[in-house]
Amino acid sequence: MFNTVPQMLFEKAKNIPTASVQYAKNKAGTFEPVSYIDFAQQMFYFASGLITLGNGKNDHVGLISDNRKEWLVCSMGIMALGCADIPRGSEATVKDLSYILSFSESKTVIVENNYSFKKIIECRGDLKTLQNIVVIDPTGVDKTLIDVPVYTYDEVIEAGKKYRTENPGKIEEILNSGKEDDIATIIFTSGTTGVPKGVELTHKNFLCQIKALTEILPLKPGDKSLSVLPIWHVYEREMEYYLLANGCSLCYSKPVISMILADFQKIQPQFMACVPRIWDGIYTQIEKKAVNKSKSRKILFKLCTGAAKGRLRIRAVIYGRNARYRKDFWLFKILNKVLYIPLVFLLPLVYVGELVFFKKARDVFGGCFKIAVSGGGGIAPKLDRFYNAIGLRLVEGYGLTETAPMVTLRSYRRPVLGTIGRPLDYCEIKIVNRHGVDCAPGQLGVLYVRGPNVMKGYYNQPELTEEVLQDGWFNTGDLVVRTVTGEISIKGRAKDTIVLRSGENVEPLPIENKLVESPYIAQAVVVGQDQNCLGALIIPNKDNLKKYAEENNLAAEPFSALLKSDEVYDLIFKELERLVTPKTGFKPFEKIGKFAFIEKPFEIGIELTAKGTVQRFKVQELYKWQIASMFSESVFAQGLSSFTGNLKDLGNKTSGLLHKR
Repeated sequence: MFNTVPQMLFEKAKNIPTASVQYAKNKAGTFEPVSYIDFAQQMFYFASGLITLGNGKNDHVGLISDNRKEWLVCSMGIMALGCADIPRGSEATVKDLSYILSFSESKTVIVENNYSFKKIIECRGDLKTLQNIVVIDPTGVDKTLIDVPVYTYDEVIEAGKKYRTENPGKIEEILNSGKEDDIATIIFTSGTTGVPKGVELTHKNFLCQIKALTEILPLKPGDKSLSVLPIWHVYEREMEYYLLANGCSLCYSKPVISMILADFQKIQPQFMACVPRIWDGIYTQIEKKAVNKSKSRKILFKLCTGAAKGRLRIRAVIYGRNARYRKDFWLFKILNKVLYIPLVFLLPLVYVGELVFFKKARDVFGGCFKIAVSGGGGIAPKLDRFYNAIGLRLVEGYGLTETAPMVTLRSYRRPVLGTIGRPLDYCEIKIVNRHGVDCAPGQLGVLYVRGPNVMKGYYNQPELTEEVLQDGWFNTGDLVVRTVTGEISIKGRAKDTIVLRSGENVEPLPIENKLVESPYIAQAVVVGQDQNCLGALIIPNKDNLKKYAEENNLAAEPFSALLKSDEVYDLIFKELERLVTPKTGFKPFEKIGKFAFIEKPFEIGIELTAKGTVQRFKVQELYKWQIASMFSESVFAQGLSSFTGNLKDLGNKTSGLLHKR
């Protein structure tokens, strides 16, 4: 039995030594396999090489890299030595790297290439514990630019080989001494103030999930997974550990739709774990290929997919697989059987759809696809229904970095669409209202999680740990409701974190604080949950904008007309682009892509608390039309839909002035 992730990998290598653990592209774009036993040897070489650099048990090693086969070797080698990796992608800002690597007291830092190496040089003065740097791809790297030793990945491997020859069995001894409660990784995630929090995850946090995932997902040894998510994100990481434990193969691609579609055909995978943004992009390509610029085919496609979705809904009701928040009256159970009648009328269109569209849509995934998991943000109901209606098994899961991450996963055998499934059997949940009382099915409350998957705590931040983790219960900060059959539906976030469709987590407060530095912005609220980009509700600085209008020979009155002018539109977008950039400490995905003006200043008791703090959930409700329109493809269509469904609301609300890129 194994206690750590590297022990699990080594045991698998002994059982299936020649099976392929990885497929990575060479320079020609061809996938080349790596066997389990060869990978295990590389893991031992790298771990041994780290010893020669002065690393030992409980040390922290920075790992700054994007997806590549060497990443997993480095991470496994770090953990095999009893160290913890401190991972981040190569796009991390210098500010983030400075804080993360110094706060974690990392002795050795591994970087992917010269791009990341230069960032370490820039923040070198803050890295007091830094002793070594390892570069995976040394192209263009000038080792003389920094005052600590710089080694290449290959040099560390060679040093490890020599160490293994001189110290036979030593690294295996260290590997076998690992305990399940040892820290495997510290993944830093931004806090509500923008200060990163280091989530300490143990080997047990990861390994406890494997059995439950194995029972749910229908994969077997030899199956292939297309890996496109950032490998250092906890979601991708746990999925890869599950796949390795089951003798599957990891096939590395990139989150670019054209590349993913091409790699589906090359590798013919059985599985992919992904985020809503990717599923959206794949759907767009499927639809584009299906209609082929033909109006008649477009109409037929919509009719057939509509019929398939209708069949899916009806079958869900008949078999009790719809999200229900109260028990059915006995008469409803009888009436449900009547739904077999409209189901019969839908079948011809579904059959036509299968012949003309659906099989071809499934073939996009390579022809061998079994199941997919969506996570890292809520998937749009339209996409959820489409994929499941055409016969592609897509299940949605839920979790956080602090829960390593899986808490729930929808069953593919009895899926309840519109939910994130039931809690996995290794953890328990409770849903409580603001008074601390347990919620009945259908009642909104905050989700708490307890189990072996919950983090040890935030590294060196006991006060923050105590805020969210008490008596083993972790406060997720998410607002949910439970169905009568035990599934969970996410309804919102009690905390402010915004999760984009790409799975990136964004803290709005630092961005908002930066935006109000503009002389033309009085207040801003950042939005964008489950969207492709961030948006902002902006209260303009009326006096300064009028002054700008006068200086530029624009009509300042009426003010609403001024806000609709192209000149003001361009002015505000230039301000957004000037203030929120990597140079000012923000990541590329934190830029504001859309905005809407709110003319009326926020008021205490309406949008603001007595202390003057923005009540985000009230803002979301009060300005839901403006937010929905901001992210819709057609403002008019969205406005018309909202108008017909919310006439009463529209009569009481301030009109939003909408702007998009």
